[in-house]
Amino acid sequence: MSTVKVSEKKKQIVEKLKNDLISYPIIGLVKIDNINASVVQRMRKDLRKDAKIVMAKNSLMRIAVSESKKKVPGIEKLLEYIVGSCAFLLSETNPYRLATFMDENKVPAPAKAGQYAPNDIVIRPMNTGIPPGPVIAELQSLGLKTRIEGGQIRISEEAVVTKEGERVNRTVVLLLRRLDINPFQAGLSFVVAFEDGEILPGDALLLDYEQYRANIQWAYTSALNLAVNAGFITKQSLLLILSNAHQLAVNLSVNAGFLTNKSLPLILSKAVQGSLSIAAAIGEKDPKALSDKVQAKLSEAPKVQQVETIVAEEKEEEPEEEPEEDLGLGSLFG
Repeated sequence: MSTVKVSEKKKQIVEKLKNDLISYPIIGLVKIDNINASVVQRMRKDLRKDAKIVMAKNSLMRIAVSESKKKVPGIEKLLEYIVGSCAFLLSETNPYRLATFMDENKVPAPAKAGQYAPNDIVIRPMNTGIPPGPVIAELQSLGLKTRIEGGQIRISEEAVVTKEGERVNRTVVLLLRRLDINPFQAGLSFVVAFEDGEILPGDALLLDYEQYRANIQWAYTSALNLAVNAGFITKQSLLLILSNAHQLAVNLSVNAGFLTNKSLPLILSKAVQGSLSIAAAIGEKDPKALSDKVQAKLSEAPKVQQVETIVAEEKEEEPEEEPEEDLGLGSLFG
């Protein structure tokens, strides 16, 4: 019976992978297909303080995962995702933060013949800088509308030459090179991340932080308003509840004519405005009935009509507050 010998080098690689998988709380799988070595090296450099990128053959990665499941419960869930060109991204940093960083640091990348387009390849109106010739037929075969302008071929309308998910053909690749167009974005992106026994899909790790921040702010404000209106005391709501209660107490004192240090200036002001309102009404019927001093006061307060409106509103509100007086000031805090 023949036995398969495993090289010492492969054993060492698997052992190193196992040690890494056990050492980091965040284990991610990132795509590295259609990414050249320079991009990977740049990302390694940019992430060196936050994460470690480990590359190996898929078969060795699967062995390392399988042999680590006793020490890392649930890690075997990663096995089904180790397909195609991928690598481990190991970290102690929040995976959401890492996903956002990688997404924001992608670089323009050229198309390769035969690859599947991750997004539509769009050619926009432009002067190609190419003189007229057989290339016109080539452009038109791709659905591009052209015209001659200044002795050069100009693409006159925007067109999609390859749709997302389609294979990129050689003609498109050559055209993109001539036009110096890099239609794709190259960089690392999570397939999944593994944390505390759970799989986090890569798409779910990309957040709109502005919207997320706005949602948290809205939730905080709504909760605070609810606590204040319900009289539920917390560190955040206490000052607002006391301020609201104080304002209600002052309003009650003013409307009831109950004198305090806070209500006295407001009661006097209300009385002055009420007297001016009455004087204005008298002055409309008999201006001579008012003294020069009163007329001078009226001229300094041209918005008497608004004062009357305020007084009228206060009179309408008084009956609603009468039942509260029977309950005492304690009801203001209930």
